[in-house]
Amino acid sequence: MRLTEVITGVYQLRLFRTSAFLIVDEQITIVDAGWRGCGGRVLRALKALGRHPEEVRYIISTHYHPDHVGGMASLKKRSGGQVAAHETEAAALGGSTPYPRRTPVRPLALRWVLAPVFAALQPPAFPVDVQLGSGEVLDVLGGMEVVHTPGHTPGSISLLFPRQGLLLAGDALQYRRGRLLPPSPWFSEDMKQGEESVRKLAGLEFETLGLSHFPAIRGGASKMLRKLADSLG
Repeated sequence: MRLTEVITGVYQLRLFRTSAFLIVDEQITIVDAGWRGCGGRVLRALKALGRHPEEVRYIISTHYHPDHVGGMASLKKRSGGQVAAHETEAAALGGSTPYPRRTPVRPLALRWVLAPVFAALQPPAFPVDVQLGSGEVLDVLGGMEVVHTPGHTPGSISLLFPRQGLLLAGDALQYRRGRLLPPSPWFSEDMKQGEESVRKLAGLEFETLGLSHFPAIRGGASKMLRKLADSLG
């Protein structure tokens, strides 16, 4: 099981080229849930940590792409957790408005190739119990602040833990060859918004950065992010 402790009590679980984060406190918070079918793997990781599904309080979506929310319906059904997502994506996740069917890939040729894969992996609808807004604080690890970081998707969020100096940024950033980069232009809906979100995150204070598709950066992460923001002009 590819389970790595990012900071004390926060674990990154690798799930087929994406990740879920398990936040182990008095109660459990799960951030993202991987592809459809990954819910069981998340619960097995929780069991490996000596905890139980009934202890799950929140299951948080950083954004509605299928590699992040595919396992959420299963997790919600098999645990005591409440699903939380940004208010702009709650209706799509719950099925009251159409889920975006366009394959989230910008090169048209690749989009046509991957369309059948994404159609097969489209997440089942599930109700969103808690609709999140920017600046909202949940009682997780002494205070977890929701930061709206649109661009990759309209309702993308990042999660700041000020006491621990930790930021979980989902897909709002990339980390390649030792450099932070804006979100992937191949899979993002609005790159201009994405760059504005990079600048917003650069104004936060943290030392450790967790990203869904890359290993965590431990130490000096906010300095790296400010350098990226400055390079965007």
